[in-house]
Amino acid sequence: MKAAKLYTSSVVVLSLAAMVENLAYALPMSYFPSFVQFLGASVAYIGLFTAAFTAANATLSQRFGSLSDRVGRKRLIEVGLLVDVALGVLTGIVWNWGPLLLIRVLNGVAVAAVAAPSEASLVDQVPKHRRGEALGFYLTMSMIGFNMGPVLGGVTQFIGSDIFGLSLEWSYRVPFFIDSILAFIAFFLVWWGVEETRGHDVTSETVTDEDTTLSEKVRFSIRILYISSLAIGFSVGFIIPISVLYFGDIFAASPLQIGMILSGSGFVGLTCNLYAGRLSDRIGRKPIIALGSLPSRLATIVFPFAPELTSAAGVTIFRAFGHNIAMPASRALRADLVPEKVRGKLFGRFAAFFSLGAILGPALSTWIYELYRFSSFPIPWLGGLVIRGAGIPFFVSSAIGLFSLFLLLAFVEEPNRKLKAKKRKAASRE
Repeated sequence: MKAAKLYTSSVVVLSLAAMVENLAYALPMSYFPSFVQFLGASVAYIGLFTAAFTAANATLSQRFGSLSDRVGRKRLIEVGLLVDVALGVLTGIVWNWGPLLLIRVLNGVAVAAVAAPSEASLVDQVPKHRRGEALGFYLTMSMIGFNMGPVLGGVTQFIGSDIFGLSLEWSYRVPFFIDSILAFIAFFLVWWGVEETRGHDVTSETVTDEDTTLSEKVRFSIRILYISSLAIGFSVGFIIPISVLYFGDIFAASPLQIGMILSGSGFVGLTCNLYAGRLSDRIGRKPIIALGSLPSRLATIVFPFAPELTSAAGVTIFRAFGHNIAMPASRALRADLVPEKVRGKLFGRFAAFFSLGAILGPALSTWIYELYRFSSFPIPWLGGLVIRGAGIPFFVSSAIGLFSLFLLLAFVEEPNRKLKAKKRKAASRE
């Protein structure tokens, strides 16, 4: 099968739209905690904004995914993107943290309508034996946008305040209007270039419950992946709001510096994303997941011991590198196990479990961070080693992440690789 049959117009456009949407989402990341405090919220409440977003996402991801199985992926994606356009404008003009919290809830609803249907649509349209490569490409484009966002937002904020003389207030607000423009571009790309793969206009198949189509072994593996998704969401959410605060509190980093670190680490990780997905097609998903996840989790433990900004940035880059190795293989493993007719539903359920973990993580981590951010804990029996209190969330995140990796490696059964190899040979003769 030729590569051209993998990179169809729909696959490329879905990936480009994901890049644009993630760019829009990540624009304010380097200063969002500061913006929230500017609107009157305390540090302890910052986690609520991430929790509000993920709570709405967790509640509706499965429902929207299931709906996309019936009415169509493309239609739902378009609606979600248009809602996102309006919410970007509202975020740019809100004057109090209370309404902003409500807007974050609606943001979670919009993303739930876009995320699982987009990934399901992509998997619908690619050869089974090349899902790792396709998802590697999709995630690479997504993360290019996500990693460009913080540095672009930091640059925009810097230009607005330091070059054009805008007040600090308006320098924080301008990127949200850019967010709306980018979301509209993503909507146009989907409307123009993506084929519909589900819905009454495409298929008359009846969506059946997954329990009637899956073997007991596959059902058990999927249940373990639900638990793993929950644990990963908790571990990732535990440090999402903390990282920005940590760089500012411990190293006095500016929003521009933080944005450059976050974006730079992501771009370095992307150098292996596509190739890791392609390699997982050949040798298996679980070895590649382990190869990436284990170093990434260990780097999270090391991070709080970094003595200055440069070394902390280096550990962040290494952590992102491992994460990007594991990510396409993890998504491809899910796709291997889930049948097409309930793909949107189960992809939405995976997202819901991840989001549920990400609700609990930020709410707890910001409380712990505020409690111990200026404390230190000497350990005499380790040669006088001093642990920063602000680093405690990173230790918790790593422990939960290692637990989720153990569950996946020990209990999830991959589909037969030999059978896939036979299918590859048959496809190559076509």
